[in-house]
Amino acid sequence: LHSLDYWSGDGRNHLIINLNQNVDIIDYGIKSFRALVLQSNFNGNHLREDFDVIIPSLTINNNNHLISSSKIPNCPARRKYLITYQGSLNQSTSNDGQYRQLFEIMTSIANSSTNDEILFNFNCANTNCTSFFTQSTFSIVLPPLNTLNQRGYKSHPVLIDETLELLSFGVIPVLIGGNDYKLPFHEIIDWKKIVLHLPLARMPEIHLIVKSFSDSDIIDMRRQGKLIYDRYFSTIDSRINSLISFVRHQRLNIPALPVVENTLPFLFNSTYSSNKYLYAFENPESIGGNQETEIDRNLGPIESPFPSITFQRNFSLTLCHGYSLWNSPQLNPFTLYPNTPFDPVLPSEAKFTGSGYGFRPIGQGAGGTGKEFSEALGGNWPKEQFTIVMLTYERETILIKSLERLLGLPYLNKVLVIWNSPRKPSDDVKWPDLGVPINVIEADQNSLNNRFKPYSQIETEAILSMDDDVHLRHDEIIFGFRVWREARDRVVGFPGRYHAWDNNFNSWLYNSNYTCELSMVLTGAAFFHKYYTYMYTHSMDKAIREKVDELMNCEDIAMNFLVSHITRQPPLKVTSRWTFKCVGCPVRLSEDDSHFQERHKCINYFTSLYGYNPLLQTQFRADSILFKTRIPHDKTKCFKFL
Repeated sequence: LHSLDYWSGDGRNHLIINLNQNVDIIDYGIKSFRALVLQSNFNGNHLREDFDVIIPSLTINNNNHLISSSKIPNCPARRKYLITYQGSLNQSTSNDGQYRQLFEIMTSIANSSTNDEILFNFNCANTNCTSFFTQSTFSIVLPPLNTLNQRGYKSHPVLIDETLELLSFGVIPVLIGGNDYKLPFHEIIDWKKIVLHLPLARMPEIHLIVKSFSDSDIIDMRRQGKLIYDRYFSTIDSRINSLISFVRHQRLNIPALPVVENTLPFLFNSTYSSNKYLYAFENPESIGGNQETEIDRNLGPIESPFPSITFQRNFSLTLCHGYSLWNSPQLNPFTLYPNTPFDPVLPSEAKFTGSGYGFRPIGQGAGGTGKEFSEALGGNWPKEQFTIVMLTYERETILIKSLERLLGLPYLNKVLVIWNSPRKPSDDVKWPDLGVPINVIEADQNSLNNRFKPYSQIETEAILSMDDDVHLRHDEIIFGFRVWREARDRVVGFPGRYHAWDNNFNSWLYNSNYTCELSMVLTGAAFFHKYYTYMYTHSMDKAIREKVDELMNCEDIAMNFLVSHITRQPPLKVTSRWTFKCVGCPVRLSEDDSHFQERHKCINYFTSLYGYNPLLQTQFRADSILFKTRIPHDKTKCFKFL
């Protein structure tokens, strides 16, 4: 080892990865000096804190197979057994007094009179003992006997494997031995949110302690445990990627690699900009119907397109927010995103005291009513624009009419038309000149998932997803955009739907009836952050996308599931819009009964994949502040009709 070409006397910039779980290489006299040691087995005082790294097993054998925990249901919170133990422990285990005391305490708990079911199996050394894990709420993990009296921080592969196995079944591990025992990547993974660490002295209280946990705490720990297990430990690849990312982040302070974007070809080459394809409106006032109701006033300045600023937090995330990267469902240490909806917001005075670049306060900070409101975006974020993504399939006339209605729309950056048909548009089709680019993307297959791909042509954080037959007024779009800017992590849109419980069949139903409570906003007319397109394409269970392709349905339900799973927030409905009517359009698929039957199945199928139903109910919608408010005659409302 010390004769390696680049050892340089002290081993700096070297990693020693020990794949033999049964040994601590320090016990074999190996001098690592300034080389990092990565292994599962650290005996007392051998672990150099904040330098060496505790890792999980990187090999698989017959007794150590890996599974995904995602399909393990989160509910019910309290399973059949409140607490279990599966292992080999009895009075003759050893002459160690602490182990004899543990056995006596656990026997006393198991034999106590209680309404809680407790299962302690003391003879589970060489047999498969996982059969009760799916019925266990908590389960005890005892450290190996030879480590109990060691001083200093320590780890052991048996303890690590048992803990990870419990997490894979949605069980909350109770690790006996206190904080002296360390688990993989303990510097950055918050194990206390998913594992109970109890010192030996608290063992007599274990029943009382676990019994006191509320259902919401149990499910929260189970959900977080499944997140950590599936992300970092569920496969050998994930364990290796976690090891690399840990060294990259915690030892080298190097940001993760940027996320991959989708780049699909345009249907048109550079000649698209010629007069053959673009036409200007001779009478723009005639577009979109009655202008009195279409646009009530100037809704904002018409500007040249400009992109959102990207990758501003490469080093601040890596150096200052490692905890969030590793422990939150919103971020991860493997990928760097151009923007996220979770970036910090500046305080109000910042825009007037040195951080005002890009901000447009209402009335330059003085506030105001309709006139001042229409001249500036205001809010808590700098100026920005949005991109419309419109999915279409061989409905050229309807599509062109929908595009025409976008003429003069403020804050519009560009329109992406996703051409979902294998047949190219007609040679004689002409595209309207909206003053912003219309990019017609040739989809590689007819898939509703194409609506949510992270196209490189999308240069804004805000995306307005629209069906090609949806008719939204300009004031509705701008109001939706303004609301989204204040709720960037949520789906903000118009048609609301909800999931209802079927008591007869104990399953979920999709419901579009009028209701005072909703849990979904359909993405045929909704704003969301581009970040969610990365998550939908790269992180969400591919079985969901496959189901969408199989049924040619449910992509909007899938997006609502995803966003609520990540944020634990419901969507946000704006205005009184509930449905859209397309005059002259063929009968929509959504009006067919089979369409609803498929959506019932989708909700239940997606629930089984997530292990729970992430959708949350909301009981309010958003309207503009001065809506239905009486104001002086010399003032104007924020929006005339909203």
